[in-house]
Amino acid sequence: MLAGVVFLVVAALAVTAYFVLSSDDSAEQETATDGSSVVPASAPDEAGSDVAVAKPKKERATSFETISWTTTASTTLQDLSRAWSVPRDVLTQLNPNLPADKQIEPGTRVVLYSQTLGASSSIGPPNDGRLIWGVPLPEDEAWTLPEDRTRAYATTETIASVVAGFHAYADRFPDADPIVVGDLSARKGGRIYGHQSHQSGQDIDIRLIKASEGDGFDAERNWFLAKTLIDGSEVRAIFLNRTEQTWLREAAEADVGTTSADEYFALIRHEPGHTIHMHVRFACSKEDKRCVGYSLPDTDEKDAPKKESKLPTGPGGKPSGGSSKRPRLIPKSGGKTSAKKKGKKKKK
Repeated sequence: MLAGVVFLVVAALAVTAYFVLSSDDSAEQETATDGSSVVPASAPDEAGSDVAVAKPKKERATSFETISWTTTASTTLQDLSRAWSVPRDVLTQLNPNLPADKQIEPGTRVVLYSQTLGASSSIGPPNDGRLIWGVPLPEDEAWTLPEDRTRAYATTETIASVVAGFHAYADRFPDADPIVVGDLSARKGGRIYGHQSHQSGQDIDIRLIKASEGDGFDAERNWFLAKTLIDGSEVRAIFLNRTEQTWLREAAEADVGTTSADEYFALIRHEPGHTIHMHVRFACSKEDKRCVGYSLPDTDEKDAPKKESKLPTGPGGKPSGGSSKRPRLIPKSGGKTSAKKKGKKKKK
């Protein structure tokens, strides 16, 4: 009898211990499901140091259906319209909850683009073209926007290629400073001061990445960015001064070898004045039937059509000095102008 009682007591204690341990295990599993580490923050790892908790990444710019910029000071929709080159009625339409004539607080997210307005389109060559429904470069911690926001627009394809390349760079070098972005294009394209190209939404200037020490540039990081843009998108050309190409070429050969570097550098061309930034030009998308991917006149590119000049030639077969002038438009004012011209011709 006594032995039976002892057996029941021992069995009861074993069952109790089992449920206590099970509850502890489930508590740990719930903690892991919540996303935090199962190991307490104060518990040392094998090396004896505390376990580091990863910082959550900020939301990245990956969608271009709508794009917003953040106000940095107290402003109005009218002021933003001028500063961002977006018509006020468009800003009002995209931001119905914002006051029309009152001050907007700093830190306010303002929508300035929506795909519902229309699809972007590049028309003409980079040095004589225009842009329809230009897409603004989104805000992101991986890069800075141009100082002049009126020059921060491009086609959807260009923006997507740039964003993907910049994100790849940020993943590869998480400790890097934001990439400094220069000019893209105006919202409607066309000529902008300081550039012959940048008119059709296919171009972007990117400041060369500086070395962490000294005044030079970081060859490895600049090469990674250039290579990533070429590999991940339809890059037509990268313009860079020949002196900067020297150290960039050394980094390329160390990374991919001489033969592969030759293939990449077929797209990297010398352009005077590009000593502190690289100018990246993207190819036309297949949807943009009126886009011209090369600057005019550029007949050295293999897909550029060869056109015979119809202008009168001067000495050496070159167009004469006055042949580039536009024809003078003479109003239809009757016979006076015609008589004068006829009289001059008779005297000659």
